Amino acid sequence: MSENPPLSVVMIVGVVASLIGYLYSKCMKTGFNLLWNTIPSVLFGGGNPSSRLCELLHQYPAAYIVLTMTLGGGLVATLSTLKFPNLFSAHDYVHILSRSEDDESTVDEFPQARTIFPVLLLSLLMSISGFSLGPEAPMVTAGGLVGVSIARKYIQYASKNGSVKKSSAIKEKLAFAGAAGTLTGFMNVPLAGPIFALEMVGRDAGISSLAAKSWTAALAASFTGMVFVRGGLVPNLGLGGHFTYGAKAAVGTLTGRDMVVASLGCGVGGAIVGTCFHKTVSFLKSVMWPAKSSSSNDQAKKYQVIAKKTLVALAIGLLSTLYPQTMFWGEGSLQCAVDGQCTPFSATPHGIPSIMTQQLSRVNPNQPFTSGMAALQVGMAKFMAIALASAGGFPGGVIFPLLSNGASLGNALVSALSPVMSLASSSLVAPLMVMSFMAATLTSITRTPLATVLILALSASGMTQLSVLLPGVLMASYISVWVSEMLSNESFFSYSK
Repeated sequence: MSENPPLSVVMIVGVVASLIGYLYSKCMKTGFNLLWNTIPSVLFGGGNPSSRLCELLHQYPAAYIVLTMTLGGGLVATLSTLKFPNLFSAHDYVHILSRSEDDESTVDEFPQARTIFPVLLLSLLMSISGFSLGPEAPMVTAGGLVGVSIARKYIQYASKNGSVKKSSAIKEKLAFAGAAGTLTGFMNVPLAGPIFALEMVGRDAGISSLAAKSWTAALAASFTGMVFVRGGLVPNLGLGGHFTYGAKAAVGTLTGRDMVVASLGCGVGGAIVGTCFHKTVSFLKSVMWPAKSSSSNDQAKKYQVIAKKTLVALAIGLLSTLYPQTMFWGEGSLQCAVDGQCTPFSATPHGIPSIMTQQLSRVNPNQPFTSGMAALQVGMAKFMAIALASAGGFPGGVIFPLLSNGASLGNALVSALSPVMSLASSSLVAPLMVMSFMAATLTSITRTPLATVLILALSASGMTQLSVLLPGVLMASYISVWVSEMLSNESFFSYSK
């Protein structure tokens, strides 16, 4: 048997994985509407409160945010500690598939298919509860599990008809194919999905030789998934992105000098932010989870873990009442962050009733930033919300959360440099800086420069002048990876080599 899986098997992986991604997105929308639209409309829709709790929520509507996030975090903490300990994650996906080509046994560390459900369930609960962790990393995790599980079935079947050679190579290729398929089904990005799944297992800015061998399988699974979802399940759904960078009518032309200066500055700035992020996460982990003691009371330890995680959820909930625009994983409210809140948070798909956001918010989420300091506050609050959730050991990804974080910090930088930018040749410098800072912030963590730029490009609206912006964004994205490597030998993910 060849080390390359048959195209038919790859296509099966693409269909199954993309279906999981598509159904997961539907569950997320349903869960979000239930928790943040349906229930609040009943609680705050008028009439006399029916209980002491309802009366309290009527007096302090922002308490609903704290209550929901604390209960959601506590539930996830309980399930992950008591029912699903040591659950497979994107960190494991990266660690296993970043190994040396000479080590063919580590791919067998992928657990059985039955772990897919808890991975998706816990991630779903985190996302709809309002935390700044996204579903993209769980999509990679679930897709990898789907691919390896189907590979095992195929190898078992094929081995009956002859000798099996390079079975580990087949599992690896289908793991990448599965990750590409779930990202495609969830995010509707047929090219960015497979490139992200391949890039993220490399420590540097390129694709490792091991991942490069899975290029064809990842692309085939992604395109098959796109045909299945967009051509079969939702054939009438319109194509194209919807995030707009910059005004509809730009003033002036973007010069090469402006592009180079903006890209260099944002690339270095994003690398600094990313380095600070994984250093902050490491520090918080050392505080929250000190070295294990020799105590033999394992059950007591488990309840201590649940209590700590619930307190972390409470802290994030309190932070969210002050900065409600930092809630959720960021994709639904990204336009609000991109244009400096010119698009009100309440008008985005992740907008929640204003009655819950106006009472305690330090920066009104439904009005444009009044200053660079306001944008900086939101950016730092988002930074801490992501870092606390990641250090707390909650399941979820950082792709769109970090993009949203980068957008707010990019707007703060634009505001700070506005006296200098008045000398720029074009109004496109500001959106270039925002888009570049978004890409640089994410790539300094995930080491996925090409996939990140493709995600931004494919999710942008037709009004965005991509032919002008993308060269600078691409430059900033790669610069961020190179600078972050110079700033620190450590990284957010644990690589095998």
